[in-house]
Amino acid sequence: MRSLSGRINVGVLVVCLFFGVTAAAIGAAGIIGVRSATAIGATIAGDELTTATLTARLGRRLDSAYSTSQALMLSADPARRAELASTLYQRLIPAVDAGLADVARLHADDSAAELADLTRLENQWAAARSLLNPVGAALTTVPDQLPVTQLNAAFEALGSHIDELIAREDADADARQAELSLTGTRIAWGIVLTVALAGLATGVLGWAGSRRIRRLAEPAQDQIEFADTLQWAETEDEAHALLKRHLERTLAGGVTVLNRNNSADRLEAATPVPPDSPLLTSLQHAEPRSCLAVRSGRTHEEDDHRPALLSCPVCGPCPGRSTCIPLTVGGAVIGSVLMNRMSRCSPLEQQRLVDSVGQAAPVLANLRNLAIAELRAATDSLTGLPNKRAVGDTLKRMLAQASRTLTPLCLLMLDLDHFKDINDRFGHPVGDQALANVGTALRSVLRDSDFAGRNGGEEFAVMLPGTDLAGAVITAEKIRTAIAGIVLPGLDIGVTASVGVAAYPDHATSPEQLERLADSALYLAKRSGRNRIEIATADDPTTPPSGDPFESSPRLALTAPNSTTE
Repeated sequence: MRSLSGRINVGVLVVCLFFGVTAAAIGAAGIIGVRSATAIGATIAGDELTTATLTARLGRRLDSAYSTSQALMLSADPARRAELASTLYQRLIPAVDAGLADVARLHADDSAAELADLTRLENQWAAARSLLNPVGAALTTVPDQLPVTQLNAAFEALGSHIDELIAREDADADARQAELSLTGTRIAWGIVLTVALAGLATGVLGWAGSRRIRRLAEPAQDQIEFADTLQWAETEDEAHALLKRHLERTLAGGVTVLNRNNSADRLEAATPVPPDSPLLTSLQHAEPRSCLAVRSGRTHEEDDHRPALLSCPVCGPCPGRSTCIPLTVGGAVIGSVLMNRMSRCSPLEQQRLVDSVGQAAPVLANLRNLAIAELRAATDSLTGLPNKRAVGDTLKRMLAQASRTLTPLCLLMLDLDHFKDINDRFGHPVGDQALANVGTALRSVLRDSDFAGRNGGEEFAVMLPGTDLAGAVITAEKIRTAIAGIVLPGLDIGVTASVGVAAYPDHATSPEQLERLADSALYLAKRSGRNRIEIATADDPTTPPSGDPFESSPRLALTAPNSTTE
């Protein structure tokens, strides 16, 4: 989980950095664009203002020079002519020269075509100036006559040229304005493109990040689901199967859970093993220390391409790569989890495996301890058989099963004969030994599907599922014979038992009635001489009378085929 949190934090940081860089890029593009547009606008405005001012000033000066020359030519008054000549030669012509020089300086960096046009303007003015002031004439000399026709043509050409300059400047201004507009459009599209790319990149990054986070979160969700489901397991076997399914689903490998059986000093497979697996052979006589993971308490790995220095007898024969992790609780190893696959686990997969085993180990230990506690609570410590509480629960369960499957069920109640005399004559240790031997005798006779329990004192109960009355009598005789064969070392007495038999559905259909009838048959066997078998009938399903049942007359009609009397 910490690793996932770290990856998510890194992802959030990357997204924040990306947005920061994107915002900075958009801001920089906008600032650069605005500054560029401002600079271009300032240049255009400055050029337009300067050019328009100087050109207009030059045009006015030319107009003034032309009008003054016209007035000079038309005036007949000598004084007036002297005044006009002084204005023309002393002020207007030099002003035109200065204005033309200013225009020439303004266009000094223009193109060759524009410079040639300006040169033509200078030549035109030089021609007009020569008409106003012939070469060799003093500027204070008032000419008698000016060439009107030539002067009109010269100033008309100058006026036309000035108009062309102004028109060209207007065209240049329009062109620069168009350039400025184009620059603004480019800036706008650049910002739009930047935003679009940022949005696209954000979407891609968000999709990739979301997919990666989901991919990273899936194992964590699997672990949470596994840990939650593991708490519902009621038995150790169910928890073993759950651990196997979880690992095989998330890690894509064959998984076997191995259980350490300390009482038998065996290492056993707690989950099914494939029929072609080498584990079937390596686990046949495996001890807990055979597994190197159990022995060392650490993860052990095997690789058939690079054998380990010390090969594990259990997983060493498995093909591919094997990883075995011990199930450790409080420093004690209760088993191990073996995963076999052809490829090596990645570090993340290895961590998942370790986490899953670590989560399962305490749950398995608790379920094992609970099972042991329940077994001890339901087991008679002297005989090793289930106790009275387990007898009652098992009878109800087996009778319900027989009712569902429509199969017979027989109940045998047996009691040791003269057991009180054994305790009184030889002491309780001898009596305890006799009871323990009876437990051994019962286990030697019964099938795995049968049930035998100590019902209290010297009384025992035996349940035979799927057995009819005739088969029950045969089994009862085997039990009676086995008990009669018990020998107590150093003593000259034997041990015998009386047996009562009741069957479902022949005699009863409820657990209480079946037990009561078997008890009645047992008491009848006692009253009839002991060391014998009696079968209950449903004619008089009453309990035996209180007091000494062996001094009373029988209350049930019973038969005892294949019984013997001592």
